[in-house]
Amino acid sequence: MDKYELSKSPDVLRLADMQEELHLNDKDFCRRVGFTLAASSWGKIKAGTWSGNCESALQSVRQALSSGLTRQDAPDVDGDTVLLPHVSLAADAVAAAQCAQDEHRLVFVVGKTGAGKSKTASYLAGKFGGTLINAAPAWEKSYLHALTSIGAGLGLAASWYSAGAAERDILQSLQAAPRLIIIDEANHFNRATINFLKTVLNLTRCGLVLLTLPHHMARMSSDSREEFPQLLRRSIAIIHIPSITGEEVAAIRRGLYPQVDLPNAAPLCALANQFHNLDTVRRVLDEIDAGQTPEAAVKAVRRQIQPISPARS
Repeated sequence: MDKYELSKSPDVLRLADMQEELHLNDKDFCRRVGFTLAASSWGKIKAGTWSGNCESALQSVRQALSSGLTRQDAPDVDGDTVLLPHVSLAADAVAAAQCAQDEHRLVFVVGKTGAGKSKTASYLAGKFGGTLINAAPAWEKSYLHALTSIGAGLGLAASWYSAGAAERDILQSLQAAPRLIIIDEANHFNRATINFLKTVLNLTRCGLVLLTLPHHMARMSSDSREEFPQLLRRSIAIIHIPSITGEEVAAIRRGLYPQVDLPNAAPLCALANQFHNLDTVRRVLDEIDAGQTPEAAVKAVRRQIQPISPARS
């Protein structure tokens, strides 16, 4: 077998087809399937320029094919949520937190605007019967306002005139009926709120999920240099939502838009990683589903986004 015959081998063509469907570059694809050769070697095998042992290379290709990755694999979908890796990791972390026998029952989910934090929060609330609460800017200035919002989210109808009374009633309720508490926009915490959440973890069996932006998490750490590290020590996981990859786009397309044809996900990924992440992926796929070509859909969504996006320095 020579290098040209190797490139035309049915096994090589099958593996290349799988890579194309996943929209992964050579490096990411080789990592995904556990390829025993370097990504550059895989590129040469496909191009017919491989200069090494062809039989050995073909054996590596066959090992990759037996890795369990098949292009017919359907992504896990729960309702309208595709269980992307960060969603599954968050769910696993919450499940582990609920089994914890100490105060380590906190999960952070961190991601850029549009990365899917709120979607993840809604999914976790539904899966684990959690209470979803959205923090507000007023929490930063008024600790009592924060407690009142938390109490209302938990279904407590009391009107409190002091933070002490609110703390007592909320803690008594959570001790009697522990539950998962999910707080989105968690950047709106002041030091007193952070201390209260520590107390919830210390004195109740509740799990806690906090969702925020990366720079807001850094700001909380800077503004509350004593309180925030103490809260952070109670975490069981910090899950960062990564940049959009072709594999994630392919999973969303197969899970929610199986009728959509997307031969090249690279332009969509580039736009999504520049603006609003998963929100942009869904918008582009909606446009394609409505009849636009992939190229036109990306251009249309770019035109919609750029005029309202803040100027970049």
